[in-house]
Amino acid sequence: MAASAASLAALPRAERGRFSARSRASASRAVSSRASRLARVRPRAAGFEPALVDGAALRAASHDERRAMLLGALRASRGVVLIRGGLADLSPSELVAFSRAVGDDVERNPGVATRFLLPDHPEIQRIGNAIDPATGERVAMFSRAPPLPRDPATGAETIAYDPVAHSPVWHTDQAFREPPPFASLLYCRAHPPPGDGGDTVFADCVAAYDALSDEDKARIDDLDAICSYAHHNAKVKKRTPSYPLLTPEERAKNPPVFQPVARAVREYYVRSSESARSSGADEKDERSSQRRRSVYGFSSAVCAVVPRGERVEGALLDRYELEGEEDASVRALMYETLLPHCTREAFTYRHAWKVGDVVLWDNLRTIHAATPFDEAKDREMWRTTVAAPGEGWGR
Repeated sequence: MAASAASLAALPRAERGRFSARSRASASRAVSSRASRLARVRPRAAGFEPALVDGAALRAASHDERRAMLLGALRASRGVVLIRGGLADLSPSELVAFSRAVGDDVERNPGVATRFLLPDHPEIQRIGNAIDPATGERVAMFSRAPPLPRDPATGAETIAYDPVAHSPVWHTDQAFREPPPFASLLYCRAHPPPGDGGDTVFADCVAAYDALSDEDKARIDDLDAICSYAHHNAKVKKRTPSYPLLTPEERAKNPPVFQPVARAVREYYVRSSESARSSGADEKDERSSQRRRSVYGFSSAVCAVVPRGERVEGALLDRYELEGEEDASVRALMYETLLPHCTREAFTYRHAWKVGDVVLWDNLRTIHAATPFDEAKDREMWRTTVAAPGEGWGR
């Protein structure tokens, strides 16, 4: 691995000595210098709203009609679609059918403990604090969200990322996979009453990338985030002891992947369906959509940021994946510089859940975060994941 100046400073002397003078010089022009030179960008507007789809109408529609409704809404949105109305009794089969309207390949949650999946519906993962009343065993994946930070000027809660408080825990799903999943749907089955927390927040990272200057875009366009499933689990376990670690066999099957920090957002739903092709979208529109980029790599899976083409291996990788250590390059660039920018008010939406809500989001365009809730109250969410169309998607 050729490390940044920031990452070199964090390593013991013996390991720093492994890097050549050329590596040090190239690294010093890479991660840490880019982080320090990124310009402060003023928000252009206050937040955004999701596209809205009527739940009862979607429920009554055919598969093709659902696909046109959902992909059309996603195309018109800033990466988030709210499906609301008439869905309080949505069945598992219906949620899977909605998901298949977004993309043909709805994943069956490989690697997730079966107790966190719905019986007979492995496409659906439970999230929250649900307990099996017969056994007392937790049947939903639970990760405690830290308290929200406070605005230093007003004292009010804020969802903008605070590098000191390390909150909220903004992230994209499953960045450790190649390609990462395209979209997710989250259905609200049970939720604390208003005022008891549990909101989900979203940020539009395409808009955040677009707001950077051309010079700042160039500084991140040739960087990769090293994403590791094993590192993700080891890191989350530090915060939530019940979170499972990967077994040695699972670790061997899930080697690190290298994700671009400035990731292409190809928006395949613009041109993949018959409805899109018949809408008059021309090839110029298609090429333009494929050139759009999103700031990517905000994930507990990221263990280091390196210039494109560099690699990490051996004892250093073991420290990342077995002990949950994180290279200083991640904090310097991703969490002290880019994430505060991406989660400014101009680029964010905060969703207050109602039972029956379904939220669909583009996993390559957006990031999201949970907020704390009163854990004495029930919260059960059902999540599905829609796979990307193919290898190398969004690069």
